[in-house]
Amino acid sequence: MTNNYELLYLASENDDEAFEKIYKKYSSTIYNKAKKYSGNNAQNLDDFINIGNLTFYNTIKKYKYGCSFNTYLNTCLKNSLQNYQKSLNRYKNKILDEALSLYEERSMVIDSIFDERYNPEKIILAEESYQVFRDKIIENLTWEEELVLTLKEQDYSPKEISQIIDNNLKSVYNIINKIQKKVSNIM
Repeated sequence: MTNNYELLYLASENDDEAFEKIYKKYSSTIYNKAKKYSGNNAQNLDDFINIGNLTFYNTIKKYKYGCSFNTYLNTCLKNSLQNYQKSLNRYKNKILDEALSLYEERSMVIDSIFDERYNPEKIILAEESYQVFRDKIIENLTWEEELVLTLKEQDYSPKEISQIIDNNLKSVYNIINKIQKKVSNIM
């Protein structure tokens, strides 16, 4: 009969018979650890056993003589099964987070339906009111002031406006001030 260390050495050298003997010796340890970490959930138990078997195989390949194989195997099993358990929990949380995210998006859509800012009637009325107000303003502006106002509405900066109308920057600021005074008089 060969001892544990000889079996481990032979199993690490791909001796199938030695691997079977050592596996029979530790299969109950793998099963018990897998059962513990799966939470006695029969659906997950097979996955945990497979992780345990893979860990057992890798442990034999990586085992360095010096510490007890039993201790080394238990530590490796614990680490790999805990990591797998954490990954399952992350996936469960991801599903819950996505479900909450969809709920929040749906809630935002519903809120926007009832929000007055998105009411088409109010938007059209506001646009019509603005257009009426703008028409009154334009009636009181020179053609140059109207051009500057239109460019400002299109989000051009004073510097850009000065380049477009081929006028110096100070003149553009003066025109903007005149427009502001006329708007305040109309209001």
